[in-house]
Amino acid sequence: MKLCTIQPHMPHSIPDSVREIIRWIENAAKSGADIAVFPEMMLTGYDHQLHDLFRDTRWHRQVDEALSELSDVVDASGTSAFVGMPYPYGGGHLNALVLLQPESDAVVAGARSHLPVGDRNRWGFVEPEDRVPADFQGISFGSIFCAEAHHLDYTQGKGLEKSDVILWPGVVGSDHNGKRKITRDWNAELARKIAGFYNVPVLQSNYLTYATDISTQSALESNRMLGGSIACDASGRVLDQASRTDEEMRWFELTRVNGIVKVTALDSTHCAECSGGARSIE
Repeated sequence: MKLCTIQPHMPHSIPDSVREIIRWIENAAKSGADIAVFPEMMLTGYDHQLHDLFRDTRWHRQVDEALSELSDVVDASGTSAFVGMPYPYGGGHLNALVLLQPESDAVVAGARSHLPVGDRNRWGFVEPEDRVPADFQGISFGSIFCAEAHHLDYTQGKGLEKSDVILWPGVVGSDHNGKRKITRDWNAELARKIAGFYNVPVLQSNYLTYATDISTQSALESNRMLGGSIACDASGRVLDQASRTDEEMRWFELTRVNGIVKVTALDSTHCAECSGGARSIE
C-alpha cells in the first residue's frame, strides 16, 4: 500500500477546505497513492472560526454536501482519504477522522476521546464509545488526536491496542528560539511517546499554519511553529519529517511481513535524524 500524509495550510472555511482537499487528493492520485491522510478537522479548520460555524444551524448540511463532493472525487480518482471533520453523533458531534473510499459510504475511522472542557462546552464535541481501529486494505489504522498524546492513559482500553499503525492528525507546535531554529521538537517527542505506548509506528499529519490571526499571533508570541509532520517506528526512531516552511505531501509504503506492518519512508529530504534513501519502520 502506498500512503501519503498531507501537511497543508489550515483552511478558513468549508468551501476553502473542500477545494484544498480535492487538490491534494488529485495530487496523491497522480503519485500513485492508495490513500491520503489529512490533519484533524481538515474539513473546517480547527481554530476560532469554529465559533461562527457551530452557531450556524446549517453546518450539518454544509458538512454533508462537502462529504458528497469529496466522495465523488475519491470515486473518480481511485484514491481513498482519511479526512478530519466534525461528525454528528449522540446529540453532539465527534472530532472525527472519516474514511472515504471509492464506491463506499463514508465511515468514522476514529474520534477524539480526551476533550478539553472548552471543546465540550463551546463547540459541543462528545466522546466516542470506543477507539477500535479502521481497516484499510488489511491494515488496522488507529488514531490519536492532537494533545491526546499528553493523556494516552485516557485512550487506553478502548481498542487502539489492536492497531497496526497509529495516525496522528494532530495540531502540534514545536518550540523555537525566535530565529526559527527548533529548540524542542514536540512532533518528535510526542510521536515517540505514542509509539512507545502502543508499540506501533506513528504517522503524523500536521498543519503548516493556523487559520486565524489570533492563533497566528499567539504562536509568534510563544515562539511556537507548526509543520514538521513526522513518522517514527515503534521504538521511536524517526524515519521522516516534513518541512517547517512548506506545504507537503510525504510518501510511505506499507507492507505486512510475518504479521507485522512495515512502513518504508520513500523520501527523507527534511529529516535531520535520517540518513539518505528509503528507510523502514515497523
